[in-house]
Amino acid sequence: MWKLENKKLKQKDFFRRGQSLIEILIAIAIGAILIGGATGIIIPLLNSDTQTKNVQAATTLAQEYLDNIHNLSESNWFNIYTPPAPKGSSSQFYLSATSTSYSILPGSTSTLINNISYTVYFSVENVSRNLCGAGDINTASTTGCGNGPGTTGVADDPSTQKVTVQITWPTNGSLSKSEYFTRTTNKIFDQTDWSGGSGQDGPITSENNRFSTSSGVDSTNTGVIKIQGI
Repeated sequence: MWKLENKKLKQKDFFRRGQSLIEILIAIAIGAILIGGATGIIIPLLNSDTQTKNVQAATTLAQEYLDNIHNLSESNWFNIYTPPAPKGSSSQFYLSATSTSYSILPGSTSTLINNISYTVYFSVENVSRNLCGAGDINTASTTGCGNGPGTTGVADDPSTQKVTVQITWPTNGSLSKSEYFTRTTNKIFDQTDWSGGSGQDGPITSENNRFSTSSGVDSTNTGVIKIQGI
């Protein structure tokens, strides 16, 4: 009788140990599932935080670029109106530091921020306006506008340029920021010598003795404009 009861106790102890082992295995499996789920949530959050920091750095860099380009345009409008290569939406320029300011060069450059390499360049585009150059910015094709500013039509505005800064970084990150720059100060000069003749269309970069077009003009007498019939 004692041997039978002892055998039963050993069987119960064996079953208890087996049950404990199963419970441990189940707990491990549940823990692995929970850890895997938590990892699946945490990793995207970390990636999102990193991407947010990259975007913030790129935004600051783009605004600094626009501010420096604006300063260059204020010091001399032709810095951006006549850059060292053709303009357009696909043009690429970058700023190169000089001893006192910046110069504009064709191509792109890279800047290292928090061990991330950002590729930077900007484009410069002409801007057209309705009312033959005197109205709002318009993306339609330019027209002849023979009747001058304020009339129906679209014409190029030589005093407005569109500048777009493009920034890219690894992991396919990119950012684009645009501003319209307007010439607010103009160099005024008096021209009294027209002897160079016609054929010059503006804008011009320096004073000379030519004009665009006219009829009935006597350009032989320097400093004199004679209106016929008066």
